[in-house]
Amino acid sequence: MATFKDIFKSAFLTGSATELSLIGVLVVMLMSLAVSAFIYTIYRKCYRGVLYSHNFNVSVAMMTVITAMIVATISSNVVLSLGMVGALSIVRFRTAIKDPIDLIFLFWAVAAGIGVGARIYWVVLFGNLIVGLTFWLMTKLKPNKMVYLLVISYKNEAAAEVNTALAKMNYTIRSKMSKKDTTEMTIELFLQDQNLQITDKLAQIENVLNVSLISYNGDYAQ
Repeated sequence: MATFKDIFKSAFLTGSATELSLIGVLVVMLMSLAVSAFIYTIYRKCYRGVLYSHNFNVSVAMMTVITAMIVATISSNVVLSLGMVGALSIVRFRTAIKDPIDLIFLFWAVAAGIGVGARIYWVVLFGNLIVGLTFWLMTKLKPNKMVYLLVISYKNEAAAEVNTALAKMNYTIRSKMSKKDTTEMTIELFLQDQNLQITDKLAQIENVLNVSLISYNGDYAQ
């Protein structure tokens, strides 16, 4: 006669009551695709860095689908879940994440995949809508003054005129390199979008060799 211990052991080894049907699998996969498309769109529309990476965005979106597939698989069997945890523990990811926002999107993709795989659809639906709306609103809250990096190269004879042109600007010198009779400076400027004529004024100064102005989002070395 089977005892409670034998029944528990049999249930533990063979599976649980959360096994997915074919329709359930299709629902999980379709839901994960919809959520991944939403995350992909939010990242594409709200990205404010210097260089947008399509491959990274695709990776973030696919992470939702893969995570949902893993969670749906291990939720049907306790032993399988333990084996999956052991298998995933040996994986090492060495890709450097330079922007903290990218890390947030990765965490969002994993969390959404776990929710879909666990079939907690209402949490996934409202959670993704709130997170996506928050990202969209934050990108719309654009400050009046943006940060730019001004790189200027000039001969030493033009130093006084360059300093005079920069005197009225709100700036901080990030680096300065001198070579014989030339100097190159990297300056952090706070400018309004419509007030970018500083490059034209500096370029008109005699003995100024090169002037470049680029958007600065904090990714450069301080």
